[in-house]
Amino acid sequence: MRSSIKKIFWLYALMFLLLIGYLLKLSLYDSHSFVSNPYNPRLSQSNEGIKRGSIYDANGDVIAEDVKQEDGTFKRVYTNAKYYAHVVGYTVKGKAGVESKYNFRLETISNEFIQRLGNFFMGTDIEGNSLVLTIDNRLQEIAGEQLGNQRGSIVAMEPSTGKILAMVSNPTFDSNTVAENWESLNSDEENSPLLNRATQGLYPPGSVFKIVTAAAALQTDSSLNEYEIDCEGEERFGNNIIHCYDGTAHGNVKMDSAFAKSCNIYFSELGVKIGADKLISAASAFGFNKDIGLALEYSKSSFPLTENAEETEIVETAFGQGRTLVTPLFMAMITSAVANNGIMMQPYVVDHSLTPSGGVRNRTIPVKLNQAVSPELAESLKELMIGVVENGTATRAAFSVSGKVSSENNISGASAGKAAYSGEIQVAGKTGTAENPQGDDHAWFVAFAPADEPKIAVAVLLENAGKGSNAIPAAREIMKEYIQNLEG
Repeated sequence: MRSSIKKIFWLYALMFLLLIGYLLKLSLYDSHSFVSNPYNPRLSQSNEGIKRGSIYDANGDVIAEDVKQEDGTFKRVYTNAKYYAHVVGYTVKGKAGVESKYNFRLETISNEFIQRLGNFFMGTDIEGNSLVLTIDNRLQEIAGEQLGNQRGSIVAMEPSTGKILAMVSNPTFDSNTVAENWESLNSDEENSPLLNRATQGLYPPGSVFKIVTAAAALQTDSSLNEYEIDCEGEERFGNNIIHCYDGTAHGNVKMDSAFAKSCNIYFSELGVKIGADKLISAASAFGFNKDIGLALEYSKSSFPLTENAEETEIVETAFGQGRTLVTPLFMAMITSAVANNGIMMQPYVVDHSLTPSGGVRNRTIPVKLNQAVSPELAESLKELMIGVVENGTATRAAFSVSGKVSSENNISGASAGKAAYSGEIQVAGKTGTAENPQGDDHAWFVAFAPADEPKIAVAVLLENAGKGSNAIPAAREIMKEYIQNLEG
């Protein structure tokens, strides 16, 4: 009898401890996701007595702010709405984007007692904390202009930190008119304007995936950089015939020339040579099938290849087709990892919060996600990518900048200095043409610059735009603008 009572006691004790643990997890770990979940009805309830914090770009330009109406209520007003719609989001019909994920910060009142006294005696507004994004408004506008009416996405990142410098998605919408256009925005299945293609759109990577395949091969055996084949433009693997783009016969190629010319036959044979397990290991090291920790809504990039995969699937996967799917953001992260000595950083879009009095709060600290490849392997991949721009499929990505001395004063009142770079800028990149079962091929281009001291990495995805080189101009203009304005 006593034995049974003891068993029941310990069973209830265990259940009690599990309940306590669950409640702690719920309140300490999961609470943020509940607060910012778009299905949370509290998000649609604004605190009418509080002026919601503003949202600024990295340079202090206003992107979103509350404007007081004649009746004393506040209306949310967005600047450059079509370029920022998917990042910043909206505050009607629920909330989305930064407005949703950082809702708690935007409604947090610093020095609440003093603010409420000022409101009571002097009628001053009670303000929430503001947010400063990592987005550079100049780059965001250029990215939006480069996309134009083209469906797709552009992402620019700082490789060493994971800071997102630009992120645009098209088709887009106007955050100022979401309420009026809500029905049409939700029913437009053909264009899906509410979808953030940068973080949620999944696409076959095409030849930009050859970065991962090259990493897998060189990690398996560094001498494979001397592996040579004779490309005749097509080759049979099992029941499939693989073609190089436009059936081009590349002749005798080793890894560097095959990478520069984007030879599908070479990378198909390389995939078979190293096997599925090596491809899986490299993809896992780069973070496929894993969470990336971004505060905004995102889709996991998918690499479903298994160790017992048939040869035809290995072949297709090795040059970026098959069932592999990636987001433009994730390709920017892979590119950044190569630029950053093999280290992949967690991406983020909010740099810090600002109190109404100008105090800095919640500054984001860069976080290392994983070591995708060794520094030595990253250097080898970088050299392959430089070859693409110098004598391969992306020669149009090359650019130069001119150094200037500006007499204008910056925010601190000091005179701006000389530009950090001048002359020809070495670029590392990779084009990709991804076959699309639903229509014309998608165009990819990923790159970083300067190659010897990377400051910016860019991924461009243009839906149904044909060959990958069509995506080059957008990336070039963004990199050029950013580097041109870096100060030494």
